[in-house]
Amino acid sequence: MKIKYLKRYLIGIAMTAFLAISAGNAFGDADTTTNATRDYLDADGQWANNFMVVSPYWQVEGGGSYTFVAVSHSSLSGMNSQIGLTVNAITSAKLAYGTAATFTVGAGETKRVFIISTNHSTINSTSQTDAAFIAGTTNFSYGHIRINPQTSHPMLKHQATKLAATNLGDGFRDSTMLSYWGSVIVEANTTGFAMEFIGDMNDSVTLPTGYMSHFSSDNMMASGVNLN
Repeated sequence: MKIKYLKRYLIGIAMTAFLAISAGNAFGDADTTTNATRDYLDADGQWANNFMVVSPYWQVEGGGSYTFVAVSHSSLSGMNSQIGLTVNAITSAKLAYGTAATFTVGAGETKRVFIISTNHSTINSTSQTDAAFIAGTTNFSYGHIRINPQTSHPMLKHQATKLAATNLGDGFRDSTMLSYWGSVIVEANTTGFAMEFIGDMNDSVTLPTGYMSHFSSDNMMASGVNLN
């Protein structure tokens, strides 16, 4: 009898492990060996929840609609005076729409990003010389936006006095500390609808009570920028 119970117990563990692995593969596109953490030893962190800023929807439709995103550096305490980031527009087919836009936002600046089709007659690099563009060849497309920091360790504070680069200022080079606003513009009647951004400075986060984390001893909910 004890042997039967032991067999059932072991089978139960095996099934639970199988379902957990299956669920992980089903809901995440990252390789299962990718470490989705923000520990300073994690060199890339490209899949870490608190590395990225995401928006669930963007859209282009020839001359019918395009997507506009504004990225602002609010110069708050703790922010580096120059923060680099890469903006990717991912289609519903999980492919890149055009070439990702990579740029740096300086203290007090706002950078504009347009997602358009390449044949857009009025919104282009000629008419908007100071903006960044993601231009694809497909007239109609939609998907989500993923924004990654340019630095590999945004959780580490840059100290200009200790490094060769002295014109960057002290602070975190963290793309989640920037402010994001966006809209899908419907050109026919100059209207549109606002986009939601997840992971930027307007979000709140409860940090884990782990290594390299700042947390409340009484387990209160944390709030503020996604730092640990």
